[in-house]
Amino acid sequence: MLINFPNILTIVRLLLIPVYLYFFLRGEYIISGVFFSISGLTDFLDGYLARKYNMVTEFGKLLDPLADKLTLISILAVLVYIDLLPKVITITLLTREVFVLFGSGIMYLMGEDLIKPTRLGKLSIFILYVAIAASLLDFQFIDMVLFYVVIPLNIISALDYIRNAYKKI
Repeated sequence: MLINFPNILTIVRLLLIPVYLYFFLRGEYIISGVFFSISGLTDFLDGYLARKYNMVTEFGKLLDPLADKLTLISILAVLVYIDLLPKVITITLLTREVFVLFGSGIMYLMGEDLIKPTRLGKLSIFILYVAIAASLLDFQFIDMVLFYVVIPLNIISALDYIRNAYKKI
């Protein structure tokens, strides 16, 4: 089955991108943060439901990581543009997400299976979602602590991604 409930949640996550970007660019960070948080919840739910109820599909395996990357790249790009956070934070995180997106695309075009995310990668992305949501929802200090925790995790998980990709090739 191509479309199931977890895949619908992934599609909802994609549809939420222009919604939270719209509010973000209007300066309505709290509303943007609410929609971004909903997006993060759908990310958790779609994977959980797909695994728990054996609803994993090839479509979902391809669409879910794409939705993850587009979600994070879009919000990080506007964070750089608006200069809401220190540029070194957002550019570091944005670079990693773009790198993984292109790396995954190259692997897919080469006919290789996408690299499964590691626990460290999942933890890194989870903390990144929480840090971005905390920033948008104006939880000052908490957001910065989370960003400084996520940066080394993000870099280490990117290096792990490279190692796994190299093994596959």
